[in-house]
Amino acid sequence: MQKPAEPEDLRVRRTRKMLEEALIELTVEKGFAAVTVRDITERAMVNRSTFYRHYLDKFDLLEQYTNAVTALTSTDDTLDEQRREASGGAPPGLVRLLKHVQLFGDFYRVMLGQMGDPVFTERFRQNASRRMRAYYAGTPTEPNSPPLDLRLDYVSCAAVGAILWWLENDQPCTPEQLAGWLSQLSRASMRLSLKSSKGETVDTR
Repeated sequence: MQKPAEPEDLRVRRTRKMLEEALIELTVEKGFAAVTVRDITERAMVNRSTFYRHYLDKFDLLEQYTNAVTALTSTDDTLDEQRREASGGAPPGLVRLLKHVQLFGDFYRVMLGQMGDPVFTERFRQNASRRMRAYYAGTPTEPNSPPLDLRLDYVSCAAVGAILWWLENDQPCTPEQLAGWLSQLSRASMRLSLKSSKGETVDTR
């Protein structure tokens, strides 16, 4: 009996997954800059024409992978994240991101380090900055304090550095604990006073 043909979308997802896995494995082995499309297709055991049906080049593959991760780890419940942040808890979206980073720790250690891709690191930082901007949007700042954009850039760069430290030191704490520490550090760095639902000031320092 002949096996039924696979749905096209299932074959596409499977092919993309194999190419993503090949990129991750090869990046860990030799660094992103040294990886070629030929390397990726040979590791994934697909031909080059198949690769180019899905991606323009390895940078496009990396970008689409990053987009998928961002969608997977983001959250639309900004209010819930703000409440957790104000009460000292770790934002759920940040915990999800760190769990993903932990799962692919070797890959992120390379990509965020010297053998990675500067565009990937900047994209990672920008996502962190956008996440924090959602938390602090509309929050009053102290007079003569640095502009919000400057503080967001400062804190997001520090967050990327902290995540890289976590990876390079064999993840000495859980994603939940690191998320809590990053939240504490970001509140201290931002030096913002958040208004509670009752109107009183909550000191975040």
